Amino acid sequence: MKPIGPDDKLCPSCNAIILIERKPTRPDEEKGWTLRHFASIAGQAGCAVMVAQNAVVLIGVAAFAARGVEFLQQPNVTPDLGPVSVLGLFASALDLIGLTLVAAALIALGAGAMLLRRRDPFTEEEVAVPTRTAAFPAAAGLLVIVWVLLTATWRVVFPADIGRSAAQLLADFAAGGTPVMPASMPLMMGLWVIATIALFAAALLLGFFGRRLPSKIFAPRSVKTVAWTDFALLNLILTIGIAVFPSGLVAYRGLEIVYLSLLATKLTVLALFGVLSYWTLLSRFDAFGRLSLMVPVMKAIPQEVSTVTAVVEAEAAKTAPPEPTVFLPPPTEDDMRGIEHVK
Repeated sequence: MKPIGPDDKLCPSCNAIILIERKPTRPDEEKGWTLRHFASIAGQAGCAVMVAQNAVVLIGVAAFAARGVEFLQQPNVTPDLGPVSVLGLFASALDLIGLTLVAAALIALGAGAMLLRRRDPFTEEEVAVPTRTAAFPAAAGLLVIVWVLLTATWRVVFPADIGRSAAQLLADFAAGGTPVMPASMPLMMGLWVIATIALFAAALLLGFFGRRLPSKIFAPRSVKTVAWTDFALLNLILTIGIAVFPSGLVAYRGLEIVYLSLLATKLTVLALFGVLSYWTLLSRFDAFGRLSLMVPVMKAIPQEVSTVTAVVEAEAAKTAPPEPTVFLPPPTEDDMRGIEHVK
């Protein structure tokens, strides 16, 4: 049988009409590719910045280790952050820049996912990411923007009015407790907790998006973001545990070791976990940028029922045993001897 060529309009065997929907040959021909490609680039850039931010935090902790030991020996003396404060400001700037890029990437990913659609020629249905599913990353991006705005408020705006950095305020609290805190400290801690909740919710929504993608949406690698969700959850727990002390909800005296332990865990364990989680999220954004559709592009429609019947009969004739072309005369009585023939 003659193979079907790219320009054939009819099937050479059954004369069926062939409908071919042109499949994109390049990524930029796929609907919504520009947005998804931007999401991939911005997301990977943002995650790279966040990896660097957590690495800077770890470097700052290592540089402050000696002074931290001195503070534990003399807990009533306010620790001087000194040169470490510069690293703290740099890490804070990276934090805001990195998650701003991630927020833009998530919003673009949601918009690009809504445009990823193609008609299935067999079922006549349009294969696409459901609107609700595509809205998850967009909503996650908006929540990350909320985190950026709230974090900039409590970490930059309020400390600028007070004249001390947020890190120095937390260090002062560790040395003197609630009496040395400014009146706006409870509000700052409240904004910190709300921002952390928004980040955790964003991580959950992105995880829902990866798990609810239709089966016909193909990604070259896993799109699960469990590591980022776990990081955001641990960050939320530690933040609440730290914030309840400067806000005055829990008495600091007698529980100094709890506050210091939570603060040390956030600066070390969480920062190390952040490097790993954002590195994993970086690869997930690469997969999000390569989403594609697993949809057939060809369908054959018979022109007439009689044509289909003829084709079926022809195929059946090919498998049927051959009929004899020469007919022999009937056997005689002599031919039947020896096989229990009775005259």
